[in-house]
Amino acid sequence: MDDPLFEDIKTFIIENWGYNCEDLTRNTTLERDLGITGDDADVIMARFVDKFNIVDYSEFEISEYFGSETFDLIGPILNFFRKQKIVKKQLTLGDLEEAVKRSKLK
Repeated sequence: MDDPLFEDIKTFIIENWGYNCEDLTRNTTLERDLGITGDDADVIMARFVDKFNIVDYSEFEISEYFGSETFDLIGPILNFFRKQKIVKKQLTLGDLEEAVKRSKLK
């Protein structure tokens, strides 16, 4: 059994996303694995900050971790012409756990 903090984070995800799975791990990514994106990501991250009393989230750029809900036509075209493709960072449940421990999300 995981520690109580991680269990609270898993419960938070299950209650706020409707994801009912025993297989949530610290390596589970919010966008790629759970499909949280766009407006849903905004709502869930705001609830996360409130529930877990994250004091400092001024450096957290949600667009670095989550895509929009609409079809993005411009992004793939721009990536085609760039030498280096832009890849979203993956936010994991383990990252959320560390943010709670530090009371800082970045």
